[in-house]
Amino acid sequence: VTNLKYRGRCEPVISRTLQFLNDLSVDFSLTPVTYSLLKKLVKIEAVKFMLQNHTSKHFPFLGFSDNYSLGDLRCRTVFYTALTRLLMVDLGEDEEEFENFMLPLTVSFESVTRIFNGSFEQQEAKRMLMGLARDLRGIAFALNTKTSYTMLFDWIYPGYISILQRAIELWYREPACTTPILKLMAEFMQNRSQRLNFDVSSPNGILLFREASKMICTYGNQILSLGTLSKDQVYPLKLKGISICYSALKSALCGNYVSFGVFKLYGDNHFDNVLQAFVKMLLSVSHSDLLQYRKLSQSYYPLLECLTQDHMSFITSLEPHVLIYILTSISEGLTAVDTIVSSSCCASLDYIVTYLFKHLAKEGKKTLRCREISQDGQRLLHFMQQNPEILQQMMSILMNTILFEDCRNQWSVSRPLLGLILLNEKYFSELRTTLITSQPDSKREVLDQCFRNLMEGVEQNLLVKNRDR
Repeated sequence: VTNLKYRGRCEPVISRTLQFLNDLSVDFSLTPVTYSLLKKLVKIEAVKFMLQNHTSKHFPFLGFSDNYSLGDLRCRTVFYTALTRLLMVDLGEDEEEFENFMLPLTVSFESVTRIFNGSFEQQEAKRMLMGLARDLRGIAFALNTKTSYTMLFDWIYPGYISILQRAIELWYREPACTTPILKLMAEFMQNRSQRLNFDVSSPNGILLFREASKMICTYGNQILSLGTLSKDQVYPLKLKGISICYSALKSALCGNYVSFGVFKLYGDNHFDNVLQAFVKMLLSVSHSDLLQYRKLSQSYYPLLECLTQDHMSFITSLEPHVLIYILTSISEGLTAVDTIVSSSCCASLDYIVTYLFKHLAKEGKKTLRCREISQDGQRLLHFMQQNPEILQQMMSILMNTILFEDCRNQWSVSRPLLGLILLNEKYFSELRTTLITSQPDSKREVLDQCFRNLMEGVEQNLLVKNRDR
């Protein structure tokens, strides 16, 4: 505590001190021993002092000097993560104590609100919001129970979240301001430990998604207005923000706390808007950039996996040029060194191929209901018939990966391979012949036998039953 109070402008000391405090506060799933230690820790006068006085008056690194650095701000996230963990040891459902803990942040947000409504000193408002976003991200990260998360949601919604929306709209050109706000939203969307399971009578899950949708749409539309950026500017000014938006959207779609059918049922366009924003941002990024920037690829490909798993009606509604872009990105990602990317590509391809296969199985049924259900599938099937080389190329890539490369995720690769073979039997036969003849004479018979073993016992037109085989 002495370090934090009197070495506030010495970043190496502050950083290491906070990391130590953070390590002390980790609960390790609250075993009896660690829980007992944490109970003792929060009774120490120094810890009580921090929980009651986390302001720039007592801890200078929480304030701003004329020569403040972004490093000072990053320290704040760690500080509030540790502090909130310590608060949670005895908090329970005490909303009043939580409100008291949040009081310094409440005062700061009220100051920003007055600035926005008054003379509007941009630099002051901007600096305060950058710090607040980092503080809140630390708090949100530490709140892993339904009760505690709901307290934070009730505190920030709707008043303070609208301030963050306004900041994204105004300062979209300044990643130093937008990045912490977008990361805060991404953290809010994380359903870690099922903390976002609101009561059945609560609209909070939908309200939270709507706010995320608004922020992603606002940022996406504004960032695309920047036009062409130089190579050294494209990541910090644009791609980094897009990757955070994709991470937030993926967390929302996979979090299992929003029924997305509700939006269409009640004529709410927030879900459609955010999916369209996803497409607009995606088309502004080159395929090479998708794979070159690791954080972007690790947010885009898992998001695409989620979309192909649960929202194929959206995928089938896309324009042909968008479908080609997405399928090409999958094709290029199949050979990525990063297993997160290649595994997500395999899963996305598997969902698409399975969807096509199921549609073909329904084609033989003549009932009216089946014909209505299969309209989306018909669009995708027609597109694939117009562009057969796309799936054929992916089959070739997977086969070559299995045969000639160090394939580190064989199970993931096997999932789409079966569907690809059954949908393209003629091409598979040609590819098999090509691969066998490309080998030395001594290896051809062995490879031919391997191909026979691969398809042994696999029945035509039975994708699901054959999967495990």
